[in-house]
Amino acid sequence: MRTLLAVVAVLSGLVAAAAERPALSELGRRVPMRILVDKVMQPTRGWTTEAWMVQEAARAGFNVFSPRRGAEDLAAVRQVTAWCREAGIYHQPWMRGAEGVPADPALSAGRRVVWANGLEQPIWSPNSEELWQWLAGYVLPYAEISAQDDTLMGVFLDFENYWPGRPGNLYELSYDDVILKAFAADRALELPALALDQRQAWLTEKGLHDAFRDFQIAHWRRKCRELREAVDRINPQFVFNIYPAPGTMFMLEACYPEWATAKAPLILSDPWTYGRSGRYVSHDVALKNNQRIIERGLATARERGINHIYLGGIDPVVKGADPEFSGKNALLVGGMTGGYWIFYEGPVYDRDHPEYFRWFQWANERLAAGDLAAAWAPRETEDPWGFPKIRVQGQPLPRTAPRDYPECFLRGSNALLVSGHGGRAVEVVLEVRRIGRGESPVRWSCRDTDWAVVAEGEIPAGSTGRVAFTPPADGIYILAMEAGGSAYAVKSANAALGIYADPAAHFIHGVPRLYFQVPAGLGEVSVAAQGGGGIETAKVTLYDAAGAVAASGECTAEQQRLTVKAPVPDGAAGVWALTVERAATGVLEDNSIAPGAGLPKVLSWFADEVFAVEAGR
Repeated sequence: MRTLLAVVAVLSGLVAAAAERPALSELGRRVPMRILVDKVMQPTRGWTTEAWMVQEAARAGFNVFSPRRGAEDLAAVRQVTAWCREAGIYHQPWMRGAEGVPADPALSAGRRVVWANGLEQPIWSPNSEELWQWLAGYVLPYAEISAQDDTLMGVFLDFENYWPGRPGNLYELSYDDVILKAFAADRALELPALALDQRQAWLTEKGLHDAFRDFQIAHWRRKCRELREAVDRINPQFVFNIYPAPGTMFMLEACYPEWATAKAPLILSDPWTYGRSGRYVSHDVALKNNQRIIERGLATARERGINHIYLGGIDPVVKGADPEFSGKNALLVGGMTGGYWIFYEGPVYDRDHPEYFRWFQWANERLAAGDLAAAWAPRETEDPWGFPKIRVQGQPLPRTAPRDYPECFLRGSNALLVSGHGGRAVEVVLEVRRIGRGESPVRWSCRDTDWAVVAEGEIPAGSTGRVAFTPPADGIYILAMEAGGSAYAVKSANAALGIYADPAAHFIHGVPRLYFQVPAGLGEVSVAAQGGGGIETAKVTLYDAAGAVAASGECTAEQQRLTVKAPVPDGAAGVWALTVERAATGVLEDNSIAPGAGLPKVLSWFADEVFAVEAGR
């Protein structure tokens, strides 16, 4: 009898939940959309979905469930749809917006993605028929299921680039044979034999590139329109959810105008608010940064004038996304938009998942109640992120006179070590450059070795400003800097500075000679380097204590990471140096450097101001 009553209670609860489910037209409008893309519960059952996973998501206040795996199994898709209906929530199958080509290159010749620099990736071009046949092969059956049961409300399409090289997300213009030949035929052009890396240059040289761009976008729009029309013949309320928003050229120029309709808004899932926006960003500042990111994304979407629902994104796997921050971040971005979505990865189900779900339930309850101010409430739990404290042992270098610095642009999150002398004002002049259309300022915070704040401030993008503070005592101080996407360079300083490089120092463009101390007895110097991804590569050269080249190496598009090593003659102590230059292939933009084992994690601009200190986290 007890078992029967329990079953009745469960079924009654499910029926009540289903009855309370908001209409699809209200989701993301009157009712904030709350999507869980699950990568935490599925692994406990061999990457399959079971009913309890859907029920647990619903109890936590999520109203859309999207299993990370299983979209290719239509029987599983129908079953998850049924479980979602019973739990009173909606279902979006998750699938990638790109498909890999067969292993045999001959089977995809001329129809693979080709980037402007000539890099060819093993995925079907957006200009190939194969991509659109593959997409339709899943999207149309989903639409048929949704026509019978609108619990399956639409499809979650992931346009992130997961394939080798990955110059950017998908898709930008492709210079493949399919579209080049079609363009040449349309314009009655004589198309010469062109290597992959010559195609963009040839089109530009002939004054044809803008026309080629328009021609390709028109092709994308036609293919998107055909898919939307095929879906509408089945179920015109079926929605497309696309990521990463605001979007790539393909998303903005083709998906936006063709997949958004009066009956089916285009859902735009933003990933740029996953966690904290830098290594040294505090909880409150990170929330403010994410607020600005959402404002920019919303502005981009609204400028397009389409029927859309914008969603902020959360991902617990990223650094700094602890449970409480993730919950308050979800409430913040969900309150600014039509809701939020979680790429739920990182937590382990039987370890930290319960705490994450406790905070997500907290966010969902407050979002439903309209209590958006709770996102800014003081922390209830200790911040496990806080600041990744830098501990330094050593004496400050003596200089207190101004000195000009060679040009060396850092980017994003970095920290400088500053030699401070009690009562003597320190002044560091920084130039802050915009990168692209970014407007991120440099936010700086000076801290002592106990990590207490000495001073803090901000320098706007596109300006030159001053970091100024007066050390209360002799010592080495830490200048933590966050710049978002902007770049910044020290122009001058009246104190000796060093670039802290643990886990790495982050630069953009070339790096002049930076010096570091090699301690006595070290048999080998090693420096790890990494390009910025895709076509962003770098050449790293090591110079020994006599200034001679000791070793060099280059990142490539295929191998972004490398370690450059050189033996130390007789294990002698000395000051070595490194440079970063353009590699034989690719472009020199973002790059990072990390001194290897046994080396101080500090790089100095001048050979006579090398920090021989112990520094770590």
